[in-house]
Amino acid sequence: MKSYIFLILAMMLALTHAYADDDNHRFPMDLHDLKLSPQQHKAVESAMKEYQHDYRRFHRQNEQIEKESNLLLLDPIFDEKTFRTKNMEMARGSIEIRIRLFSRLHTILTPEQKRRFIRHIEEWDIE
Repeated sequence: MKSYIFLILAMMLALTHAYADDDNHRFPMDLHDLKLSPQQHKAVESAMKEYQHDYRRFHRQNEQIEKESNLLLLDPIFDEKTFRTKNMEMARGSIEIRIRLFSRLHTILTPEQKRRFIRHIEEWDIE
């Protein structure tokens, strides 16, 4: 039994070491691989805090819009126009938040950092 536990621990340690330097195995919100200067770090941190604040507010607003949209299903006649309008409103809100973030980051990041940041955004979209 002890040898079995030792074997598992050894395998876990080996796997952890193997993935330690791999860019594909990091926390999604970890931006260290962008290699930001101290000034960039401060500016990106500010932009990300604003993005998170805006997105939380957006999420709270969306909950109400989703409830209203769902209630349309209970109506005797489904109002496609209202449903479409409410869903477009949610999409526009999300797009505006992303535009503000990308606009700020575009002035802060180098071209290589922008390429790396795109991977982060793709990961966030999946989550």
